[in-house]
Amino acid sequence: MSKQFSIDAFRFNLKGTPTKHATHSAIQLLKVSIGTIRLLDTKQGKETIVIIPDGPNIIEHYFPLLEQLRKSFRVVIFDLPGFGFSTHNGDYDYSFKKTNQLILEVLDLLRLYRVNLVFPCAGGFYGLAFTQAHPEKVNQLIVIQTPSLGEMKKWTKRIVPNYLKKPYVSQLVMPFVETKFAKGWYDYALPKGIDRTPYQTVALEGIKHGGTFCLCSLTQGLSLEMNVDLSIDSKIPLTLVYGTKDFTHKGTDFESILQYHAKADVIPFEGCGHFPDLEQPKQFIQLLKEKINS
Repeated sequence: MSKQFSIDAFRFNLKGTPTKHATHSAIQLLKVSIGTIRLLDTKQGKETIVIIPDGPNIIEHYFPLLEQLRKSFRVVIFDLPGFGFSTHNGDYDYSFKKTNQLILEVLDLLRLYRVNLVFPCAGGFYGLAFTQAHPEKVNQLIVIQTPSLGEMKKWTKRIVPNYLKKPYVSQLVMPFVETKFAKGWYDYALPKGIDRTPYQTVALEGIKHGGTFCLCSLTQGLSLEMNVDLSIDSKIPLTLVYGTKDFTHKGTDFESILQYHAKADVIPFEGCGHFPDLEQPKQFIQLLKEKINS
């Protein structure tokens, strides 16, 4: 794996520790072997849900949903290294292997023995990879806006600018374009007529105060995993939720997820864009209750 990710690590060091954005009562900066993970843990609940936001979304985007979820579940939310205020030391390359190790380490540090994963978009692939490697840790896997790797490869080719796919160059360029790219992302990802402002404000405030949006590194790390078979144990329920009005996924075959789990439940959220969990929270919470408590 290339060491272009060390450029990101150098950038994180220049920014320093984001103490200003660790003041929420439930948020902590968790030291792990590859860096520091910014994490929110509600700590109470019979069943635990683990969420990794889909950048440029960060933990704060989930606050409204969290207020409802915490009534029924223990909720753990953490930003992937390079997103929001989670950082790495250059030894993280966005591979399935490294991310499996990271998720396992977080679960062990929190003494969580079996959880329900709720991972959106690219995070869904990490959810599949982790479930494949550690089925004993996963009760349910719920992915959002996640097709097969083959379909995601088409999506990346169509949506992600070529300059973000070039190692080293893109890591140097990303700090100068991440604000513009984060703001513009919501224009494409949300349906017409939906107010983008609440999403954009949270994302841009995060970047303004030292957060990052390392889309280039994520794209490059996942590009080396595109031929991996992510099939998981059919005994572990897999649910895919997708928004029908996501312009970025126009033409994406979400049924392709069935190649990893023939019994996966594929559920469309009509009228939603890229974030059905955030756009239709009541419907999404009801789905979680039905799946996890069944």
